[in-house]
Amino acid sequence: MFATIYQEQSITRAADALHVSQPAVSASLSRLREKFNDPLFVRSRNGVSPTSLAHNLIGPVREALQALDLTFKEAERFDPATSQRTLTVSMGDLAEVLFLPPLVARLHALESPMTVHNVMAPDHEIHDRLACGELDFAVEYFHINESHLNRQLLLSDDFVCVVRDDHPVLTRDWHLDTYLGMKHLLISSRARGEGLVDTALHLQNRTRHNSVRVQHCLVAHQMLRRSEACLTVPKAFVTHCLGREGFAVLPLPFDMPRLELWLYWHANSERSAAHRWVRDMIVDSMKQ
Repeated sequence: MFATIYQEQSITRAADALHVSQPAVSASLSRLREKFNDPLFVRSRNGVSPTSLAHNLIGPVREALQALDLTFKEAERFDPATSQRTLTVSMGDLAEVLFLPPLVARLHALESPMTVHNVMAPDHEIHDRLACGELDFAVEYFHINESHLNRQLLLSDDFVCVVRDDHPVLTRDWHLDTYLGMKHLLISSRARGEGLVDTALHLQNRTRHNSVRVQHCLVAHQMLRRSEACLTVPKAFVTHCLGREGFAVLPLPFDMPRLELWLYWHANSERSAAHRWVRDMIVDSMKQ
C-alpha cells in the first residue's frame, strides 16, 4: 500500500490501483503514520506528496517487495519456451548490438512468447530501477558501487581509430599529433559530458576536436564514408557495427584503459531461474 501511494501520489488513485476502497487505504495509512510517528504523505495540489521519511523508506520497501515477488515467481517452473515474462534491460548501442541479437534469436528459436524491452536508464537511476524490478539487467561501462548489485564482466576490448579507406591521413605519419589535428566523431548516449577517450586525453593534458556528437551509432557508417572524421571506438564496434569494407583501422596513438562492459543485476534476482537463464544466455553470447 505504501509503495502504491508513493507511486500514485494520491490516496484515491492508490485505492483504484489496489482495487480497494479509499477508506481502507486511508485506514492503513493512519496505522503507518502512528507506527512511524510521521505523516508520511501530506496534501498537495494534485494529491499527496511524500515526506522526507517516506523518501527514505521507499527504497527498502521496493526492494522487499521485489524480493517477495521473485519468491512467488520462483514457485512457478520457468520455461523460456512458454514464459510470458517481459525482460527489461538498460544498455547502450554497442551492448545492444552485441548482446540482444543472440538472446532474441534464442527466444525466437524456442518460439518463446517472452518479450524484450531495452530502455536506456539514466546513470543515477539504474540502482533504484534494478532494486524495484523496473529493470532486470543493466549493461554499463562504469562501476556501480552498490552493495546489493551483482555484476559480471562481459567484454574487455581495446580502442582503435577508424577512417574511410581513402582518407588523406593514411598518407601521413600516424602519431598523437596527427590524431589530435583531425576532426572527430563522438558517439555518446549521454547528451553532454566527456566521452571515455576525451577523459583519457585530458589526463595527459591533451584535447581533441569533436566536430560532431551523436547519441546513436546508426549514423556512424555514413558519417565516416562522407567526411574526413575519425571515430575512436572499441574493436567490437568495428566488427559488429561498421565492418572493414570501405574503412581503414589504425591503432590508438596513446595509452588508455580498455573498454569494459559489465552486466549488473540486483541481489534479489539471484534466485530467479528466469534471471539465471538470461544471464547465461548473455554470457554465452560473448564466448561464441
